[in-house]
Amino acid sequence: MPTDSVLVTVFVVTMFVLFAGVLFWGDLQTRTKRLADPSAAKRRAF
Repeated sequence: MPTDSVLVTVFVVTMFVLFAGVLFWGDLQTRTKRLADPSAAKRRAF
C-alpha cells in the first residue's frame, strides 16, 4: 500500500476516534445533571 494511502487512513481513523472521545467526554459532563434532574421522576406515561 502506498505511503499516501496509509497516511490518509491513519488521519481518518484518528479523526473518528477524536470525535468519539469528544462525544464521550460531553456525555460524561452532562450525565450527572440528567440523572439528578427531578422533573424526570415526575413524568407520567399516558
